[in-house]
Amino acid sequence: MANTLIAEKPEHHDAIERVLARAFGPGRYAKTSERVRERGAILEPTLTRVALNEAGDVVGVCRIWRVEAGEPLYFLGPLAVDPSEQSAGLGLALVRDAVAACRASGGNGVVLVGAERFFRAVGFTPVPAGRLSMPGPVDGARCLWLALRPGGLDKVHGELSAPND
Repeated sequence: MANTLIAEKPEHHDAIERVLARAFGPGRYAKTSERVRERGAILEPTLTRVALNEAGDVVGVCRIWRVEAGEPLYFLGPLAVDPSEQSAGLGLALVRDAVAACRASGGNGVVLVGAERFFRAVGFTPVPAGRLSMPGPVDGARCLWLALRPGGLDKVHGELSAPND
C-alpha cells in the first residue's frame, strides 16, 4: 500500500494524537523528549511530515520542533507509525523527508533521542559527551544529532531550550 508524505496541517491534529496514542500509549508523556517540547520548543508544521494512507488517513508522523543549544537547532520527535503500518520502512521514510525539509530550510542541525541503529541510516551520530544536555534524564548513547550543513553543529552546546526568537 502506498503512503503519501506531506507537511502537517491543522486538520491532522486529532489523527496525529490517535497515532501517537496507539504507537506509544500513555508512557509517551514521561519521556525526556516531552520535557523538551513542554519547555517552549516551537512546532514547525511545514517541516513536520505526516504519512497518509490511500484512504487519506494519518498513519504516521515525524514532528520537527525549533529549539536552541548555543545555536538554533531542530528537535525531531515524536516519530510514530501506526502499529498496522509498522515494519514497512515508513518511519525511516518520514525521517528522511523531514530531515530533507530541515536541510532545505537552511537549518544548522537536528537532534533527537532515539536508537542509533535506526537513525544511523539517515546519518545521525551520537552527540559527543558534554556537548548537549536534555531537561531530564537520558541515556547519552540515545542522544543523536545530524549537521544540516558543514559546521552546522560546531557551536552547539548546553541544554536544549526554547528558541530565543
